[in-house]
Amino acid sequence: MDLLNALGAIRKTLDFFAGTPDSDEPWATSEEAFESHFGMGYDFFVEILQHLDEEQGERFDATMKVNPEAAVLWILSMDVVGE
Repeated sequence: MDLLNALGAIRKTLDFFAGTPDSDEPWATSEEAFESHFGMGYDFFVEILQHLDEEQGERFDATMKVNPEAAVLWILSMDVVGE
């Protein structure tokens, strides 16, 4: 993935939590709290997000609107399989 796409993906992930039902949770605003809460780093979360296909991205966005914590857990349960 080129740098511009990577930066766009990171910017998008930062916006995911703004205005969501869990946006007041510490894990939604702090990388340290995110890692403490989920047991995995925010960088890993961003890495997985960059590999979602269109359908997965739509499902993630829809889940984020109603249950951000479940959306994050779904992403963190994935493995990156090849580039």
